[in-house]
Amino acid sequence: MKKRKHSLTFIVLLSSLVVVIIITSLLIFVKRDKFNDAFFNILYEINKALILTTIFGTITKLISDEIFKVKTNDTKMRQLGIHSIGEGKLDKKQTRIMFGGKGYEYPSELKFCFISGVVFIKVFTKNIIEAIKNGCHVKILIADPIKSHDYLARANTVNNQNGEYGSYINQCHTTIQMVEEIKNYIKEHDLTGSIEVRHYIDEYRYNFRIAKFYHNLNDEVIKAWINFQPINKNAIDQSLTVIGNYDEEYLKDTNSRVSRESNNIVLSLDESFDMLWDIYKK
Repeated sequence: MKKRKHSLTFIVLLSSLVVVIIITSLLIFVKRDKFNDAFFNILYEINKALILTTIFGTITKLISDEIFKVKTNDTKMRQLGIHSIGEGKLDKKQTRIMFGGKGYEYPSELKFCFISGVVFIKVFTKNIIEAIKNGCHVKILIADPIKSHDYLARANTVNNQNGEYGSYINQCHTTIQMVEEIKNYIKEHDLTGSIEVRHYIDEYRYNFRIAKFYHNLNDEVIKAWINFQPINKNAIDQSLTVIGNYDEEYLKDTNSRVSRESNNIVLSLDESFDMLWDIYKK
């Protein structure tokens, strides 16, 4: 129906343009003495009105087409579970949504997948510990610094890592060390949550972060932040984040739950993480 409406609008505008061309040709090429003044003035006013209508109608159509495209795209994104796109760096609000605290619910699970994750773990160590204090279980997937040595060396050639943490290989070792320090903190303070790191082999994946919330057995909410960046750039320099959501309770109230579940990229991402997590057991 919407496509038919757009086609009809195009036909009307095209017809107006044809009429404008015909009347303009009459006014220019036919001598005025062939018409009486009243008829000439009528043609002139009609032509002027049609020109304005065609111009503004065309502008309106172009704008409405763009709005229609945006709305259509927005609908498709929401069907996939994608709700917004932002810069790669987490702002304060998204940080609270992910880790909880300051009025936001603490997650039951946090799942992170990186090449090394060293900067992220360093920056958000306090947030991670706070979530663990509130019963969160943290799972981190990074490249294996030994078995993925060749891959990490190649990745370092494409995107030279010359910061304070050194190469990707050194970064992975540093991340492992930071996780061990958090584990020691958990033991010392007898916290209810946990943290564990596992290593994938030669499987580069864009950085993604998942927060899961279990309100009850039948109500699972998954939030995801999927990072995209050029492979030759660091995330902090050039990246964007696709933010998504999967709400099991919401899907119960829809008539197409199976379809929505199968299309939801956030749910698929969570399942993909679990598959890798199980494959790469220690």
